[in-house]
Formats: sequence, structure tokens, C-alpha cells
Amino acid sequence: MPRYRRTASLATTPMLVALLLVATAGGYVYGVYSAAHNSWPLESLRKLKNIVRPPPKLLGTYDRTGRLTRYPGKIAVDCPDQTNDTAVLLAAGQSNSANNGQRKFTTRYPGQAFNYFDGKCYAAASPLLGASGEGGEFLTLLADQLISGGTYKSVIILSSGIGATTISRWQRDGDLNDMLLATVRAMAGKYKVTEVIWHQGETDFRNVTSTKNYVMAFNSLLQTLAEVGVVAPVYVAIATKCFANWVPDNPVARGQRQLIDDKKIYLGADTDSLLADGDRRDACHFSESGQLKTAMAYAEAIRESRRTN
Repeated sequence: MPRYRRTASLATTPMLVALLLVATAGGYVYGVYSAAHNSWPLESLRKLKNIVRPPPKLLGTYDRTGRLTRYPGKIAVDCPDQTNDTAVLLAAGQSNSANNGQRKFTTRYPGQAFNYFDGKCYAAASPLLGASGEGGEFLTLLADQLISGGTYKSVIILSSGIGATTISRWQRDGDLNDMLLATVRAMAGKYKVTEVIWHQGETDFRNVTSTKNYVMAFNSLLQTLAEVGVVAPVYVAIATKCFANWVPDNPVARGQRQLIDDKKIYLGADTDSLLADGDRRDACHFSESGQLKTAMAYAEAIRESRRTN
């Protein structure tokens, strides 16, 4: 009996080794295939890595709508009086109008460019209070462009963009419409909006919002702003590029173009076509060069419309 068991063991060992070698080779081959095709299990492992990766630590304080209300280093300064040479920019939309840019900027004109929020003024600097996010933005650059170009001597920014929002939240009775109107009412008697900056549309592209519905929702927003005294010219962006299946001629972009009449509503920046791949830090949000190009486009649009009207 002992000899029989020894003989069986010796016969089985080469088979086990062979099976192990086959399994190892097969695993290696499939691993190469998985990496090349981003398939299971590599795809699942990558997703798991993203799930367990801790989110970046937020330094600021936010309200229920997602607006940044406090941030380290923000120091209130005296608010300037509004004159004919003072711009008051009411900015709204989604992430690219908020604090999601690659680079943080501080104004080159600290006594002339301000971020106004909750009754107080601060030197314009990323991130701007009143909008979502804690990164950079293009509005501080826009203020500097308007000052350096002689369009205005001072600029006050009311930043109100909230990331990933649909236009339905900004139309009449939407929660962000209520927020925006409250922001305007709160400064009544102190400042009057001179320009409205609108950059939004990426989420509506993903949601396949129709041209008709986009135009109706935006006009609803404008009607509510007029009811609280905002009759300033509006500068809209052609802004839909963010997702992999993006095409330039889409219903939301057509709606944005349809809004432009060069009387009340002007093209601010066509970021869909203006920005190259390198002008975005990811598939959606602006890199430093994208922030600069967008600011320059809006500044030129404002200068031109003021010159001709």
C-alpha cells in the first residue's frame, strides 16, 4: 500500500505542475487582453480604486444650494459706490461659470475688482464666494480684462454658478431661480446689474433637452430677472461640450444660438468651438488657457456691444 500511494503521488505531480503552468499562462494572456480592451476584471478594479479614493478635502462652507459661503483667507473690504464706470456682473450657469477651473486667479486690480456676496465685498480672487467649487474661474480674469481695456474702471462680480445644473432649475419656480432672484433683491438700492453672464448647457446636452424647451426655459429665467429689475444685456455661451458622445450641431447649442438677437442677448463665448482639447483640464472643465480664452471672448463681446449701442 505505501508503494502504491507513492507511485500515484509521483504520477500526479507533473499533471498538477502542467495545469498550474497552463492556468498561469492563460491568466497572463487574459490580463494582457483585459488591459488592452479595458474589460473585466481590470475595468472593475479601476472603478473600485475610484470608489475607495477619498474625495478632496473641502476648505469652505456651503449653503443648501451648493454655494460657497465662506473660504479661508477671504477678508471683507469696503464696497465701492456704483458709478457709470462700474460694471456689476451677474454670472450664472453650471460648473464652468463657477469655481471649477484649473488655475486660481487673484485680480491685478484689488481696489477695482470685487467679489460681492451676502452684503460684503472682497477683492476678486478664486474661488469666488456665491458659486460652487473651490478651484479657479474665468470671472476674475474677465474683470481684469474689462478694467485693463478701459471698458470699465471697476467691476463687481456676483458669482452664482452651480455645477452640473440643468436649465430647468434656473427657470421660473426652479430652486436656483429662487436663489438668483434673492441674490438680486438683497442688493437692491446698492447695486444695479449691468451685464448678465450665462455659461450653461452641458448637462442639458447629456439629458437631450430639446431646442424648444431650452429656449422656453431661458426666456422664463429672463422674465423673472426683469421682474426684479434686471434689464441688463445678457451674454450667453454656446456651451454643450463635456461628454464623449458630443456633437457640435445639437439641440441645446441650436437653442443657445437661437436666443442671440444682438439687441438684448449677445454671444458671450462659443466655448464649444473656441476651446481646443488643451484648453480643458479634463473632457469638460477649463484649463488655464481655456479660462483665459473664455474671459477674453466675454470681454470683447461686452466691449463691442457697448461700443455699438
